[in-house]
Amino acid sequence: MKNRRNANEPKTMPRWMKLENWARTLYGDDAPDPRTLRRWAREGRLFPPAEQHGKCWFVSPDTKYISSGTGSILSRMRAVYGTTAA
Repeated sequence: MKNRRNANEPKTMPRWMKLENWARTLYGDDAPDPRTLRRWAREGRLFPPAEQHGKCWFVSPDTKYISSGTGSILSRMRAVYGTTAA
């Protein structure tokens, strides 16, 4: 018997999504160029970090862009997520 989802069950978020799809979800029509997105992924400007599988980059749906401003990665993460512990 096949497992079928109940229509009333909430849909779960995907664990990974393509980098370009994430950008379209977050920025809409103003999404950065795919080359810019790949550069962000290579340079570690996304948190949690993007993963490359073959030629495609994948990110978690809750990924945030961290600007390349001065300071450590920890200080930049605190600017995005705040300083309170979970």
